[in-house]
Amino acid sequence: MTDFLDLGAAALAACVVAMLAGGTVKGVVGIGLPLVALPVMANFIPIPKAMALLILPSFATSVWQSFHGGLFAPSVKRFWPLLVGIGAGTVISVRMLATFNVTVLYAILGTIVAVFALVLHRRLVFTVAPRVEPWLAPAAGVVSGLVGGLSMLFGTVYAMYFSGLRLGKEALVAAISLSNVWATVVLAVAMARYDLIGGTDLVASLLALVPAFGGVLLGTWLRRYIDEDRFRKTLAVVLFLIGLNLIRKALG
Repeated sequence: MTDFLDLGAAALAACVVAMLAGGTVKGVVGIGLPLVALPVMANFIPIPKAMALLILPSFATSVWQSFHGGLFAPSVKRFWPLLVGIGAGTVISVRMLATFNVTVLYAILGTIVAVFALVLHRRLVFTVAPRVEPWLAPAAGVVSGLVGGLSMLFGTVYAMYFSGLRLGKEALVAAISLSNVWATVVLAVAMARYDLIGGTDLVASLLALVPAFGGVLLGTWLRRYIDEDRFRKTLAVVLFLIGLNLIRKALG
């Protein structure tokens, strides 16, 4: 992959702003770093490069949430079938990422972002009955991996699955964060296996921690002063427009 320093000032500035914006959203609502940052960066740099840049920020901002509250072990015990599914789906889709047409990638990413924006705006929640959890968990994991391996937007699938389980707030955050950590590790290993990420990419990803964590701190501070429901709806509109722009880019 090309050295990040060869991207030019405009693309680098866009990546910094995208990381800051994604971190801010995560600080306000608890999720959203890749969901916001990746589609923005995809307008300036190739999608695989944007995914590589997000590896360490996504991992680091989820680790603390995953272990906080003493819910790590219970989450692993309950959701390990989903984690196995995520791993399998990610390995399959990253292998596809190495050969996928760029236009198709933009269309896939734009569609995922636009659809999730509609779900976010309407706050749609699907109920998951306990009797279907044994087979739905690994299925949701595989779908999350297939989506995430091509776009890094794993959470668009399993966040809806966890919401359908009607978990408490702390359990929901712990489950999503655990899945984020696992998905990011599998993604990094798979991308390295297919030469989609290298040493310079990891250095750039390390530097990206600065604006990402800066955004998280800013979002955490803003959360005390803004209406979360209004923020969510505004974010949904912005994401929908970003998704449509990526689809437009795919169609030429």
